[in-house]
Amino acid sequence: MRPSRVLCSPDVLERYCTVYERSADVAHSREVRHEGILLTAAIMPPGMVAFEGDVDSERMGDW
Repeated sequence: MRPSRVLCSPDVLERYCTVYERSADVAHSREVRHEGILLTAAIMPPGMVAFEGDVDSERMGDW
């Protein structure tokens, strides 16, 4: 299942924008999306990424 939103530390979002948007400044000027999924900077440790959305229990199994 696709996530509904991706939260990441600001450094991750800036690195993403440097590669896919051609400038890290894009992260500060508009919404950033990857294949329609909103990427949002959040207060998180450097390098951290969190995916929000529903979990398919059949595919995930027992944790």
